[in-house]
Amino acid sequence: MKCILWNCQGANKPQFRRSIRYLVKRFKTDILDVFETHAGGVAAGRICQGLGFENSFRVDVCGQSGGLWLLWRSEIGELEVIKSSDQFNYARVGSGTEVINLIVVYAAPTPGRRCGLWAALEEVISTTVGPVIIGGDFNTIVKLDERSGGNGKLSQDSLTFGNWINDMSLIDMGFSGSQFTWKKGKSANTFVAKRLKWREARISHLPFLASDHAPLYLQLTPEVQGNACRRLFCFEAAWLQHSEFQELLAASWDQDIDTREALVGLGVKLKKWNKEVFGNVQQRKEKLVMEIKEIQEKIEEDLSDELLVKEGELLKEFEIVLEQEEVIWFQKLREKWIAHGDRNTKFFHMSTIIRRRRNRVDMLKNDDNKWILDAHELEKLAVNYFKTLYSLENVDTDI
Repeated sequence: MKCILWNCQGANKPQFRRSIRYLVKRFKTDILDVFETHAGGVAAGRICQGLGFENSFRVDVCGQSGGLWLLWRSEIGELEVIKSSDQFNYARVGSGTEVINLIVVYAAPTPGRRCGLWAALEEVISTTVGPVIIGGDFNTIVKLDERSGGNGKLSQDSLTFGNWINDMSLIDMGFSGSQFTWKKGKSANTFVAKRLKWREARISHLPFLASDHAPLYLQLTPEVQGNACRRLFCFEAAWLQHSEFQELLAASWDQDIDTREALVGLGVKLKKWNKEVFGNVQQRKEKLVMEIKEIQEKIEEDLSDELLVKEGELLKEFEIVLEQEEVIWFQKLREKWIAHGDRNTKFFHMSTIIRRRRNRVDMLKNDDNKWILDAHELEKLAVNYFKTLYSLENVDTDI
């Protein structure tokens, strides 16, 4: 099971929708929990539908703050929401002996508003059977090294939180990635667990993308990612959004040659430019995410205006790449109705993949009425067929 938890600080903004789709696809997410969505009603339902999950449960926004969304895929088995409030969701995931108790928390930002939260969670945990995972934004810390700055003392609220963790026999699951999950200095997002039998379970702090809070990524059984498949070359509409495309186009168009030759020459240059400059969008995304992660780690160690400017530039470039990816899928789908909804979703990706499969030739019959399956033989058979079709050998020249 793979789960992402994120204090997104507003789900209505385009940056959130693009970033969360990237994260969900990149990390093959089974369960997605987002909080501080600042959205409710029809707008919240529309956004949830566009994220590509079959199932969802929402605690809508109250006033101008809050909002918890739980989305999941049917492949994980049964998921039943047992209890919810404006500060947590408790769901039971799985069936039979493979059941996980998942509690996602978004604690109120002030101690006064969350004073009854720990008691409510204690009541929930006491009724559970089997592994318990609790994660989210607790809006407090248990150790001084989880915060940058401060007076060097833990508040009474932090001490209460630490005592609650001990009383519940919960274990901090640790993490990999950036130390702080909130740009203002607190590591308020964390995972704790009880009776967890997956020793290889891994928590990763993902880079800050469209929020001041970093997403948390939980893998109960980590696995190796697959390789992307090779794709045929074609003119990509997303090239038009690249800052260097117009310059390349102007430099490649020679008025001294005819249009056909100019187009052939432009095609050759575009192939080279696509490989060396524009590049594979997926690879560019991964490279940018790594660069964003590195720069944010440097900011933690030694904050400077230069590093903040660099981070801003990388985040802006990441947004451009996500927009280009949307255009690429828009072009591949070849349908106008894509304009009426969110573009970069699992539904549209699957539509494109299905169309490709329908257009693919898997087998052909040769002159001996035998099916040919080998790719090399299929290529030869097709070439010979069209050579014969368009040759003059079988044409009656007296007509």
